[in-house]
Amino acid sequence: MKKSAKVWLVGFIVIFILSNIVFAQSITVTPKEIDGKTYVDIDSLKDFLNFDYTKTQNSLIIQKKDLSISEVIDKVNKSVVAIIGDSKKIKADDFYYSKIPAGLSHGSGVVIDKNGLILTNNHVVEDLKQPYVIFYDAKAYKATVLYSDKEIDLAILKVNRSNLTPIEIENPKNIYVGQEVLAIGTPLFLGWRNSVTKGIISGLNRPVDEVYTFLQTDASINPGNSGGPLVNMQGKLVGINTLGIDYWQGINFAIPAENILYFLDHYKKFGRIKRCYLGLEFEDSWLSYVGLPSNLGLKIIDVKADSPLKGFAQENDILVTIDSYSINSIAEYNQTLMKYLPGDKIKIKIKRNGKILEKEVILKELPTSK
Repeated sequence: MKKSAKVWLVGFIVIFILSNIVFAQSITVTPKEIDGKTYVDIDSLKDFLNFDYTKTQNSLIIQKKDLSISEVIDKVNKSVVAIIGDSKKIKADDFYYSKIPAGLSHGSGVVIDKNGLILTNNHVVEDLKQPYVIFYDAKAYKATVLYSDKEIDLAILKVNRSNLTPIEIENPKNIYVGQEVLAIGTPLFLGWRNSVTKGIISGLNRPVDEVYTFLQTDASINPGNSGGPLVNMQGKLVGINTLGIDYWQGINFAIPAENILYFLDHYKKFGRIKRCYLGLEFEDSWLSYVGLPSNLGLKIIDVKADSPLKGFAQENDILVTIDSYSINSIAEYNQTLMKYLPGDKIKIKIKRNGKILEKEVILKELPTSK
C-alpha cells in the first residue's frame, strides 16, 4: 500500500497559529528550509495546537478544535469574579438570598483588562453602596464603578489589582444556534462561586424587551449568575449572563457579544455610549409583539420637535428601512442604530398610504435627558 504523502505548512501560517496559543508545554519539530522559508509537517502540530485541516487543490482550510469542558474552565476560571455589596433592595427573608446576611446583594462579573477592569450587568451594581470584587483566589478588592448604562444593562468596574487574566471576546459572526456554551458565575450564594452550567445557544436576536435583543441559551442562569460570562468551547466570551425565566426551565438570556463590543468601544472612545437619535416614537406591530415574523415595518406614533425628520415623517407612517437594514421592531431599530455614530448620514425609507418615501438625514445624538 502506498504511503500517503505528508502535507507541509508554510512557516508564516504556523507562526500565526502559535501567536494565538497559550502554551502549557512545548513540542519539538524538524523544520525544512526551502528558498528562505521555513516549513514544518502540519500533522506533527495539529494535535498539539488543537486544530483540524482540510486540504484542497491550492490551499489548506484550518479549523480550531473545541476544548473539553475542563479545559475551558481552566482557561477562563481566573477571569470570572463575584461581586458583592450592601443593597437596600434585598429583604432579609428573600428566598434566593437566605444564605446571605440581610442587606447584602451579589452577582458575577468577568475580567476584561489585565489592569483591573471588570465587566458586569448594570443591575448587579446599580443599588450597591460599595461594590467589592472577589477573585478566583478568594481575595476581595474594593471596586469603583467607572461607567454603567441601564438601557444596555452593562457596567465597568475598576479594582486596584494588576496582572489579571482578561477574557477574550468572540467575534459576533462566529456565534450560532446550536453552539455549545458554558455559563459561569456565582448563583444563589458565595459558597457556590464560579459554578458552571452547560448548554447551547438556543436562539439569536431574541426580543426580551423593547430595547435590545439577546442570546437565548438553555445553560442555567440563576440569581447571582448575572454579569458572569457565557463562553463557547474555545473559552471565548459570547455573552454576559443576564436573566432567566422563573417557573420555566431551559429559557435563559445573555447580552450578546455584539452589544458588549459596542458598549466597550464607546466607553474606550468617548467614556460613555453616544446613542444616535432620530426623534421618533414607535409602536411595535401585533406580530412583532407576540414574536411572530414580520415584514410590516415599524409604526411611527410621534415625531418629536427636535427630530431631524421633522417635516418629513408623520404620525402613522411606517419606517421600512435604515440604509439596507429592514426595521420591523423597536429592538431591531435600536440594534440597527448601534451600527452608527451621531453625525453619520443615513437613508430612511418610510411608507405612507402605500407609497415609499426616501430621505437622507444626519443622525443626532440622543440627549442625555431622553
